[in-house]
Amino acid sequence: MKVVGIIVEYNPFHNGHLHQVTMAKKMFPDAIIVVAMSGNFLQRGEPAFMDKWTRAKQALQNGVDLVIEVPMVACVQPADRFALGAVRLLADLGVSELLFGAEHAEYDFMNYARLVHEVYGEFNKYDQSYAASFQKAIAAKIGHDLSQPNDVLGLAYAKANYSLGEPLRLNPIQRLGANYHERDLKKGQAIASASAIRANVIENVASISQYVPEATYQDLCNQRLVSWDDFWPYLRYSLLIKTPQELAEIYGMAEGIEYRLQQQAQLLPEATFDEWLKAVKSKRFTYTRLSRLAQAILVNLKPAEVIEYNEAPYMRLLGFSAKGRTYLNQVKKNLQYSLYTKVSQKDKNKRLRVDYRAGKLYQLVNGQEQDLKRAPIRIDGVN
Repeated sequence: MKVVGIIVEYNPFHNGHLHQVTMAKKMFPDAIIVVAMSGNFLQRGEPAFMDKWTRAKQALQNGVDLVIEVPMVACVQPADRFALGAVRLLADLGVSELLFGAEHAEYDFMNYARLVHEVYGEFNKYDQSYAASFQKAIAAKIGHDLSQPNDVLGLAYAKANYSLGEPLRLNPIQRLGANYHERDLKKGQAIASASAIRANVIENVASISQYVPEATYQDLCNQRLVSWDDFWPYLRYSLLIKTPQELAEIYGMAEGIEYRLQQQAQLLPEATFDEWLKAVKSKRFTYTRLSRLAQAILVNLKPAEVIEYNEAPYMRLLGFSAKGRTYLNQVKKNLQYSLYTKVSQKDKNKRLRVDYRAGKLYQLVNGQEQDLKRAPIRIDGVN
């Protein structure tokens, strides 16, 4: 039996994601489809539009068999480390085929990974971000630019796979319809970017009905939708009460950026999160890196906690179909990494403490418990 893995955000689950699941079923009939999904805070530095349980349910309602949460500690790390965290969890679950969307599905991502696995950017070049420097180094090595968002992630997955001995076979799927960052809805099309859906749903939820499955549409109509503006008061409070020395102890803080973060929070008392982010932006730090850093500040993430996770990864089970549950029962005894099906009082103070802090923070906004007394979702009867 083939086991297919997909690394996702589902923010929210839309028709483009449904196309990807449909392609997986066409390419590998009767396969188990396992999803490694970011939790309530995403690797690109945003809080999820809807909580992890809602998004896991949407995936299961549309043909996914098993949904595993990628812990927050992995999601606040740079793309390469996030990819490694997700790929090794999927490999541990017995996944043999990795599907992912790409702007250029014709690229040989594994060959690129073999070429660039020892390529690094010029970290000490202070007139540009490390990400921009790294992309230039990659382009010089493979002979062309590789900077589109999904292509970049595809290379990160390939590099992670290479570092693990290539346990997975990569299957790029051509991205359809809208570009990753496109914010406009195109009439007559069934696929829009998640960015466009989020940008339009607040003012006119009916405008996005053709771009998402029915289950997602109902959730968008009925649930509390979350954005950075909801967390900005908590972030600003943290920035104002901590000393620069305390901020410097947060994971990802570098080059004295803590002074700039705090200074702008003090100078711009009426600013929104986006306005503050633009004020602290520099050539050295991308918006995404700063947003991930903001997430780390919110949960008071320390470097030691990141090291602990990297040395001993774990995963959280969010939901399964009947087929997914049967498969999980077959493989769970042989897993190398810990699989949590619930959060105990002991877990929330030890291995799962960062995820628990993130869940409590998210609960302040959406009002729903994220960890304690939450059991995996079970959905049967989906083809």
